Amino acid sequence: MAPSIASAVTLAALLSPAIPNILAFAQLTAGCTTNSFTIPSWLIEDFESSGTTVRFQALNRATNTSTQLSCQTSGNTWQTCTATGNDSSPLLASVRLEAAVARLRINETWVCSDLTPSRPLNFAAQGEGSLPITCNADACTPSSADPILIKSVLSSPFPLSPSAVPGPSGHDKNGCTAGSRTPSWEVFSTQLNLRNVSGRIEGGNAFIQLRNTITDYRASCFGTLTGTAPATMQCSAQSAGRPRAPKYNINTVLTFSPGSFVLSVNETWFCDDANPAQPIEIFGVGTARLPLECSAVGETTTYCAGDPATFSGRLISEKPIPPFSLGDPLPTAPSCTISSVVAPSYRFSDFETIVTSGSSLGSIRFGIELNTGAAFTGYPSTFFRSGVPVSVTEGGSTAWYPCVLESVGEQNLTPTACAFRYDAATQSLALSADWKCNDLDASRPVAFTGDLRTTVPSLTCSTAAGRTQCATAPGQAWAANVTSVYWGN
Repeated sequence: MAPSIASAVTLAALLSPAIPNILAFAQLTAGCTTNSFTIPSWLIEDFESSGTTVRFQALNRATNTSTQLSCQTSGNTWQTCTATGNDSSPLLASVRLEAAVARLRINETWVCSDLTPSRPLNFAAQGEGSLPITCNADACTPSSADPILIKSVLSSPFPLSPSAVPGPSGHDKNGCTAGSRTPSWEVFSTQLNLRNVSGRIEGGNAFIQLRNTITDYRASCFGTLTGTAPATMQCSAQSAGRPRAPKYNINTVLTFSPGSFVLSVNETWFCDDANPAQPIEIFGVGTARLPLECSAVGETTTYCAGDPATFSGRLISEKPIPPFSLGDPLPTAPSCTISSVVAPSYRFSDFETIVTSGSSLGSIRFGIELNTGAAFTGYPSTFFRSGVPVSVTEGGSTAWYPCVLESVGEQNLTPTACAFRYDAATQSLALSADWKCNDLDASRPVAFTGDLRTTVPSLTCSTAAGRTQCATAPGQAWAANVTSVYWGN
């Protein structure tokens, strides 16, 4: 199947079948490649204007490299800037001074190879922003000492405008920063089931829901109790929205003592309501005795519950984190786009052929899912085709057969189209697939086309009623690297 993308870039000569798919698991690790796809942007710092000269520092947040720039201004027009001491700098900038604002344009190219050592990726990005300034007859100074953020649009390796995902709960809520200095929590639901033996608590379980009154973050916590000893409970966010990437997530640790009904909470949360350029990570603790009422249920079980209760805590620490980081777009797991660029592969399962006695043609069915390094969902999409060669004595098939989608598992990880051929004698399966990724830019999906070859694992065959079925073991899955990739929008 020929690539269906009009404007495409090929990696066929760069990615050999021998390259193992070891990078998929590293795709969400902060680094040049991941940052370039998710936070292509610049921090503008140390801005100063004197006479006709403007100087400022531009920090590329993807590569963590800084460039000092100097510009000669002339009236209210755009003027080109030059990199101080580096005539070959890949960063191009221009500036225009207005009455109360300095407008900046940035254009930069860079290369990343942290996830693709054998085939560096070329990035290009452009962005524009403005800096509030205060001017007099001789000079202009920034209205704030904080850096400003200039977001960019990628033009290479393909056009991409990273979509924002929600920051940690309550980070921009009014009063988050100030209120966190005197934290408090509300326990709004408690359920205890205590198992009693000879009048003593021997075990049971606890379910507690609490809310941080500063951020309004709600956690549901569950734990198994052993005697009267304090038990650490497993807590997770109560809301069921789209999961965030593992960065700047709120962490709640709850300990509960069934003998005294004493609850202790340790929690980490984040605030940037006062200034997005100065976000902070906060750690606070609190302890309270829950006012619970208990009643016997049968001879060995006691059930306890109580009304909502609020208790105060104390701030343990607060520390700054990188400017604007709580509002950054982040790849959500699984990251379809980055996996498809860095180490594309597909996972196969549930392979099956069925052929009627006396015929060399039959049907083929297989499950497939794009490999993103995340846990296998267990719900692959299934493709089916009848009337294809499946007899071992027939030899290899040279014809390509369009796949027919029979059932959809995870839609975002399913090929939008594919064709295959199968050599029954060698159990060799070839696939050419199209797929799309919109995890980083929902408004502009990236289209991919790739080819792969794989050997189907051991098949078990059985014959009944004149039909022979050969299939892989139930639940067995295997991965196959894509040996060439084309991409575009």
